[in-house]
Amino acid sequence: MKIINKKGKLFGLINIIDLLTIILIISLVLGAFYKFKGDDMNVLTSNKTKEMEYVVRLIPNYEEYFTKYQVGDIIVEDKRELDGTITNISIEDYYTSVEDENGNVSLQIHPYFKQAFITIKATVTDKEPIYKLGKQEIRVGCSNFVTTKLCKMSGFIYEIIE
Repeated sequence: MKIINKKGKLFGLINIIDLLTIILIISLVLGAFYKFKGDDMNVLTSNKTKEMEYVVRLIPNYEEYFTKYQVGDIIVEDKRELDGTITNISIEDYYTSVEDENGNVSLQIHPYFKQAFITIKATVTDKEPIYKLGKQEIRVGCSNFVTTKLCKMSGFIYEIIE
């Protein structure tokens, strides 16, 4: 018995062109499914969750921008609400180094910029060894976007309170 007969059928059962078409359609369907499902398809990762509180130090900016955040605002990402809420906002002076005419460097309050520390309480996923809220990693030093319905600013995770 030949693998491909005179009619072009594989093992005498199916035409080779039809088989390639079926494989192409299946791969397109699986590719689309994977694209829209993303991380949910990986069955090897755990779906454990953990209640966590962390502080994000926003990049220094004008105080008016920071006042757009309110305690109780819900964290959002990709047009959906996440299980995270702002619990505290602290706006403080931002210090910058200034050199005087003698070459001495001192810290002085920046005349325009402030810095904000935003505390977020969230239920994060525990995909060992990484905690995640949505698509963002929750680790000290990682960049983090604090996004609500009204604003989005970037900063760095300053502290994790467990």
